[in-house]
Amino acid sequence: MFAVQRYILRIRRYFLRYQLLFHKRPKLRQILRILLILIAGFLIINIINGVLFTTILFFQEDIREPDYDLDTRPYYKTIELKKRFDSSGNYLIVQNFVQYQSNLTKNAHLLALNLHTNIQNLHSLLNHTKVWDGPISLSLYIKGARASDDIDYASIWLRCNRRLFKVLNVHLIMSAKAYERSISNQHNTHSVKYAVSCQNIKYINHSDETDSTLYPSNLLRNVARAGTTPTTVQYILTLDIDIYPAPDLFHHLVSFYTQTKSTEDFNRTLYVIPSFEIHLDAVKNSAPLPQNKNELILLWNDHQLQPFQADVCPTCQFLTNYQAWKQEASNDKIVPLFRPHYAQPWQPYYVGPKDAPTYDARFKAHAHARISQCCESYVAGYDFVVLNNIYLYRLGFLDKSQLPNTELIDDDTSMLLFDQFREDLAKHYVNSTRKYMDSEETMNSSQTNLMIRVPSQTFKDRLKKCLGLPKTIHGDYTDNEQCVWPSNILLCATVFLEDAVNYQSISHKVTRNYLSIYRWFASPLIKKLHQIILWMNLCLALFEPPSSFSITSDVRDQPNRIVFPYYGLLAVEGLTLLWFLAYICTKFRLRRIFRPIFMIESSQLMKKVFKAVHQQSLTIIACITLTFIHILFFAVMAMYLFPKSDIRPDSQNTTYFDTLHNSIFELLVLYSTANNPDIMMPAYSDRRLNSLFFIVFVIIGIYWLQNIITAVVYRAFRGYFLNAIINSLLRRRTAVQGSFEILKKRVLSNGSIETKDTIPISLVQAVLESVSITKWHFDLINHNLNELQNVNEAINLEQYCNIMRLLDLNPRLAPDVQIQRLNENLLDRLKAVGRSKAFDLIGTIFAILSVLLVTIEVGHRHLNTNYRDVVTYLVPLVYVNLSFMIYFVLEILIKAWAYGPSHFFRSSTIHVLEATVALSCLILQAVYMSLYKTPLVSLVYTDSIQQERSVFTLWAAIKTCNMLFIYRLIRFLPASKNIRIIVGTVLDEVRNGGAFFGVLFSCYYAYSLLGMELFGGAVGELYKRSNISNQTVCGSYQQLEYWPNGFDDFYSSIVTLYHIMVVNQWFVFVNGFREATNSKWSELYFIFWYLFVTNIGLNICLALSGDIHDAKKKRADQQEELIVSNMYDIYRADIKEPSSDQIVQRLNQHPYINFLDYTSDRFIYT
Repeated sequence: MFAVQRYILRIRRYFLRYQLLFHKRPKLRQILRILLILIAGFLIINIINGVLFTTILFFQEDIREPDYDLDTRPYYKTIELKKRFDSSGNYLIVQNFVQYQSNLTKNAHLLALNLHTNIQNLHSLLNHTKVWDGPISLSLYIKGARASDDIDYASIWLRCNRRLFKVLNVHLIMSAKAYERSISNQHNTHSVKYAVSCQNIKYINHSDETDSTLYPSNLLRNVARAGTTPTTVQYILTLDIDIYPAPDLFHHLVSFYTQTKSTEDFNRTLYVIPSFEIHLDAVKNSAPLPQNKNELILLWNDHQLQPFQADVCPTCQFLTNYQAWKQEASNDKIVPLFRPHYAQPWQPYYVGPKDAPTYDARFKAHAHARISQCCESYVAGYDFVVLNNIYLYRLGFLDKSQLPNTELIDDDTSMLLFDQFREDLAKHYVNSTRKYMDSEETMNSSQTNLMIRVPSQTFKDRLKKCLGLPKTIHGDYTDNEQCVWPSNILLCATVFLEDAVNYQSISHKVTRNYLSIYRWFASPLIKKLHQIILWMNLCLALFEPPSSFSITSDVRDQPNRIVFPYYGLLAVEGLTLLWFLAYICTKFRLRRIFRPIFMIESSQLMKKVFKAVHQQSLTIIACITLTFIHILFFAVMAMYLFPKSDIRPDSQNTTYFDTLHNSIFELLVLYSTANNPDIMMPAYSDRRLNSLFFIVFVIIGIYWLQNIITAVVYRAFRGYFLNAIINSLLRRRTAVQGSFEILKKRVLSNGSIETKDTIPISLVQAVLESVSITKWHFDLINHNLNELQNVNEAINLEQYCNIMRLLDLNPRLAPDVQIQRLNENLLDRLKAVGRSKAFDLIGTIFAILSVLLVTIEVGHRHLNTNYRDVVTYLVPLVYVNLSFMIYFVLEILIKAWAYGPSHFFRSSTIHVLEATVALSCLILQAVYMSLYKTPLVSLVYTDSIQQERSVFTLWAAIKTCNMLFIYRLIRFLPASKNIRIIVGTVLDEVRNGGAFFGVLFSCYYAYSLLGMELFGGAVGELYKRSNISNQTVCGSYQQLEYWPNGFDDFYSSIVTLYHIMVVNQWFVFVNGFREATNSKWSELYFIFWYLFVTNIGLNICLALSGDIHDAKKKRADQQEELIVSNMYDIYRADIKEPSSDQIVQRLNQHPYINFLDYTSDRFIYT
């Protein structure tokens, strides 16, 4: 007791001492308080962390299995006890071979998943167990002489992953040969213990080609269904092992079954779940799998996903109507979407009652395995209903080359089995009221009570035709048999044909009001008006302040710009934007930088170009990132390889590599091949080996990374035009067949509806009268219809489609009017001279001589400053050239007389160009001679040149026009096959490359306006500071006098960006604007322009040229015309005609007309 009191007194004494010490030293007391607070806080944090760690450690379950010894003898005893053979005796079945049950999920008694697989794909079971919380019944197939090894692997693998299974029943099916060779005596073997390491378990393929037993897919499905537990399960979802459920699919289906009203007949309804294929590139790039319908649609729009079996058997999923499913407004609930009328070969994945018809075990690895069960289910009285918002998916696009022949829909063995199945099905369901139908037998019914009569053309119709407005449909149409076609049916067929003419999709609404408005907005007048307003909107940038209307853009001259009325420009832009709002109801008012959006939206090809760029955007960005890393790596190396020197102030590091920023920028300039100022020579002059640094940098950057970027862009757009044309052709064929399907329905005199496989030719002609089509195509189609009408009054689908294929013909390539035959009289002999190749060759030789004379005349004038010397030397040349001009006009007149003016000018655009150039040149020369009394260059023009006044005088206009005669050589260039290919490629790029050039123009437009906002007036400020300092650095913006380049107006902005794009000393612009803005961030504007536009944009044009050149080469090999006018003619040899199945599938995907349902008439006839 005394000892305790003694210690307490000592402690109090120590506290008193420290208290007195703290009073004397307040800073020490404050420091100790802070330390005590920190120590206390640290202890509290450690206590909390310790508690949390021990709690997590206590409750966490280690899903990794430890190493253990596995005895496989019980598995073989199970095989011997439960084995049975199927009816054929070729397969041994072991029901409930392995069973696992951990945590039974709520509502597990309602719904189960049935799977089947072979031993190679057993690992895919984990993908199902991760997303499916209900019971799973799996049929596992094993064959081969080493089947026991496969069973050992399966038992070990299942044992190692057992904690991942909630309710799993595994059923074993093996071939009888495998059982006899490997399994029959295995349960008596003693050496069957395995030292198992679950972390290193791996399947070893023991394929045995001697066991040719087919994969019994339907038998496996039946065994999985029969072995489903718990036995109270009411509904089954049967999938293949490579088809995965969407996340939370089990809970969505349970919610649907438990919350849906009892009006749904669950016991007789099979609910179809749309299935998809996800591209392996998306999986390899670690793209997240779709978690809901919205994410799935995003992948679908990016072409990373497609409907199941789209490349293998499109008709096998056509009734799922993926487009309607896609366009259905998404909501939270799972509801039935539509009820298709079943037709073979539809084979959907569905969830249905457990007592649905079983699978026919005669089908093994056959294409009709699931089709047969779907057919039997339909005949047995079950209905198919497609559900919204849920889906299945498969990793990887299916390819026919990956499948055995028996799994292809046109396999003979599979089709013979299916024919036998149909016979047995008819015998088994004798009393069924349902008729089995093929896809081509499934069609619509119609109801209508209207007619059409085509009156004579009125003044109003003629005015509409002149203006390019849609033609009016006058009432109904009645044929000789008193059958009636209502006006809205004719309107729908007319719009479909106009869609076919314009390669447009027919997937739009078909109500009368919508079709009428649709025709107006698709009319030529509205399209031309839209283009005019579009360019007016784009050209506003030239007139808006600061306007581009001045003599020069040089800030030193202080250009006097024309100022346009502000309210006038505002009114023009307001009107154009109101037009865009009416033309594109989904667009909003966007200001200057976003004006090109309207132009891009109005072009299908431009939108496809942007989509192609978007699809490869990640790859392109990755390449550019790799380029930046390359530059950064060498920039850092340069900073320590070329150290700063105190002895030499102008050393390499001091000049170029003093900072990381300068180092990166200088190497970027070198990477762009604009090595000025030269950063390599100073280093090379210091040491010989320094050149290796730059050589390696250039080889890796320019010759490797740059080529990779080119290859990526080239791959993205390789075949771009061909694919676009194939899709356009499919849209045209679909529209044509859709118009025929619409016209098949007619109303009889008694009011009943009739559907025939033919339609009257007179009806087709009446519809064709209302279609907006070129006169050439109209006359050609009408002529062929008249020839058919002489044989038969009606036309079937095949004849209708063949006639409408005349829309594919190009009038420019079609045989023209016949040239008048010549006789032996004098006039005809003179015409023969005008048509001869010798006469044409003489004119071309004179054209070349005329160009040479102009070249000599202009060159001699620049060499002699004395006007008298110019007159003395050039008088003979000028008069000879004048005689050539007169000859060219006479040549055109003679050719027009010899061929006939109509044929001569219509046969080739080059003839029109030659005539225009010849007449213009002679007229300008006559006007010049009347003014100056001489064909020589006038003294006034010579004085203006000496005073350095650059004006485009009349004399300069004559010489420019005279030089255009060089283009007469174009007609002789195609004499060589290779030159014809090159000329055809250039011309077709100009004619059909509008989409690519439009995208490039959009980049120029938006980026130049952005530059005006960022750097407007910066050059002027730089010029003022330069005058004040009066110091210029060699090679700088000031010394090179780049003052006209800037962003003070739209025109100069375009020119400046062009100079940067062609790498015309673009580093000078960067340094100049960095100095003008006093900010290094301004460099990003120019660097991004170089990286994304110069690299990517020009590579896109390269891909365009390569694609067209390859198509030209193929046409040349096939001896076809090389210089054509549209893309369809370029790729005609590579275009495959769409199959009837593809067309039918497109028709069945129509969101507003169900071409398979007889009840679809309400969409058309209301």
